[in-house]
Amino acid sequence: MTATIVAQQAINGIVLGSLYVLVALGLTLIYGVLVQINFAHADFVTLGAFSAYFFMHHAGGSYLASIGVALAVGAVLGWLINVSIFAPLRHKGSELLPLIATIGVSVMLQNAMLAWFGPVPYAFETPYSQQVFRIAGTFFTLQSAIIIVVSTITIALLYGFMKFTFLGKALRAVSQDRETAGLMGINQNQLIMLTFVLSSTLAGMGGAMLGPVLVLTPFAGASVIVKAFAIVIIGGFGNVEGTIIAGLVVGLIESYTTQFVNPGLTDIVVFTLLLLMLALRPTGLIAEKREENV
Repeated sequence: MTATIVAQQAINGIVLGSLYVLVALGLTLIYGVLVQINFAHADFVTLGAFSAYFFMHHAGGSYLASIGVALAVGAVLGWLINVSIFAPLRHKGSELLPLIATIGVSVMLQNAMLAWFGPVPYAFETPYSQQVFRIAGTFFTLQSAIIIVVSTITIALLYGFMKFTFLGKALRAVSQDRETAGLMGINQNQLIMLTFVLSSTLAGMGGAMLGPVLVLTPFAGASVIVKAFAIVIIGGFGNVEGTIIAGLVVGLIESYTTQFVNPGLTDIVVFTLLLLMLALRPTGLIAEKREENV
């Protein structure tokens, strides 16, 4: 029985960790290229969840198609925010201004969603949540399988893009030395735009898959983004590989803490790990090296 419980919680932890990784990777991309933090990332996650919900429950679309809709909404949001706010502020010569702006964007989006959608939670149900598979005493839903498969494919495509494509290598060059990359003919502004679009796309997709798992409210993303920040720090700021490992580790820790310790202590355990990491290895699981980031 114990082995079955351990296996079951491993499945649950991988599902949860996959969702965390999707959200945290967007933060990692922004920091890796721009050395900035986007506090509005949580609200991109929430808007992705709401767009998937309304597409499925009010437009009659399928859940899988709604993930694509959330992805597109996230991409458009990233483009708009960069063009209207971040691009003008980058030329002001202060790293603090974009950071403050993200807080303002977050407050604005939260209040806009509160006005549009109201404070009452939405029940985001999909037909896949009711389809349960049992294997060797463990069980998982088709919804969980979709989360793992979509997350794995997305992470693999992102990793391949960053490591093996021209644009991915150009992004890494900009993250290493923006001035030198510009002298080599790389268009920094286009790549920064691409970074924002990719980051927001991941946030929108993460929201579409988090929606059926969480209680959907205008502040749903805030409950996940704190964990995402912890994962980015534990993995090593700006490091994609470290973020992936840390996200899965946090998901497993939460799952096993819920089963064997106390569900109310999951956040305490996770942030105790964060404090220990900051004290013992402040560079994260994979040490931050600018030439290896992103």
